[in-house]
Amino acid sequence: WLHKTTLVFVNTRRMAERAARHLGDILGKDAVAAHHGSLSKETRLDAEQRLKRGELKVLVATASLELGLDIGDVDLVCQLGSPRSIATFLQRAGRSGHAVGGVPKARLFPQSRDELVECAALLDCIRRGELDALRVLPAPLDVLAQQIVAETACREWHEDDLFALVRRAWPYAQLTHARFMEVLRMVSEGFTTRQGQRAGYVHRDAVNHLLRERKGARLTALTSGGTIPETGDYTVMLEPQADKIGTVNEDFAVESLAGDVFQLGNTSYRILKIEPGRVRVEDAQGAAPNIPFWLGEAPGRTDELSFGVSRLREEVGMVLALSCRDGAMALLTTTMGLALRKRFCRTFNFELQAAATEDAIVLSLSTS
Repeated sequence: WLHKTTLVFVNTRRMAERAARHLGDILGKDAVAAHHGSLSKETRLDAEQRLKRGELKVLVATASLELGLDIGDVDLVCQLGSPRSIATFLQRAGRSGHAVGGVPKARLFPQSRDELVECAALLDCIRRGELDALRVLPAPLDVLAQQIVAETACREWHEDDLFALVRRAWPYAQLTHARFMEVLRMVSEGFTTRQGQRAGYVHRDAVNHLLRERKGARLTALTSGGTIPETGDYTVMLEPQADKIGTVNEDFAVESLAGDVFQLGNTSYRILKIEPGRVRVEDAQGAAPNIPFWLGEAPGRTDELSFGVSRLREEVGMVLALSCRDGAMALLTTTMGLALRKRFCRTFNFELQAAATEDAIVLSLSTS
């Protein structure tokens, strides 16, 4: 083998499962594994350790393997489809060649003609030294609400002191006091339902302007932080061990039936029972599976890469326009040359030779 270990990056979990299955059919099931966010932590860790020990020839991964993981030496990185971002491709390519004096090695595999143009533009942007711009959202209020709950869960705060603390963070440097108070009222008053008041995690002393936690605030701050939305996926449990092996999309679980076989982590599982929020499965012993799907996971193209694509299309268009103009001129001179030759022959009853280039017509009256 030219490369002992290869890391294959894809953009979606479904593509990771498909690529792992096809590569497993070629290289052997034990030589290929999948790695994505819908696999359990234990399954992902096992795949990372097998790659690090050299037991895997190929590991197919999504963005779950881009950052901060020690996976040992990787000889080659392959990207299936356009990564849709300059920074993403550079980050993924940099997973290979981790050694003193090592050089990262990566390959791009476009999956359509449009992606071919996009990948060509991506490489052009890299040669020009261009990168995606990092845009920090000004004063995101959902994060502010989380931080207010978290801070008051730790200790008592005065409103003005907490406001001053928040404004020390650069994204909130221009946060107005009125907007801060709106968020504070939201997390303290909550909202009203048929069962009464809910989601009030901060007790606000309006007289002394003091803030402190309410019941459930600490647990909410620990378990509900971050800006990744809740997906409502179904947990996949392997029987009879009751081991969690990953998750599948809610729609996929609802549309499936007992007895169906699907793939997760390059292994086939047969559905035994579908419960609310849970799918119980058994090992399908290699039976031909369906590939599960997840909704809304494909990345969008960055503005900088989109500009690179537009620039490349414009350059190619100019080249084609020049080529068409030159071709039209050559066709015109050739046609005129043939017409002149025919007119000379008919008028003077004399054979002659004619030749044409892009900008000239040559008539040969005699060979002597």
